Amino acid sequence: MVGRVEVPQEAFVAALATDADIEKVKAARKAGQ
Repeated sequence: MVGRVEVPQEAFVAALATDADIEKVKAARKAGQ
């Protein structure tokens, strides 16, 4: 049961990291314009 709880948490953290990367790309595009 513990393993099942840990996996979604890791996926959630990975999703946050992905969102942060997307924001960085958006900021870079705005800076480029």
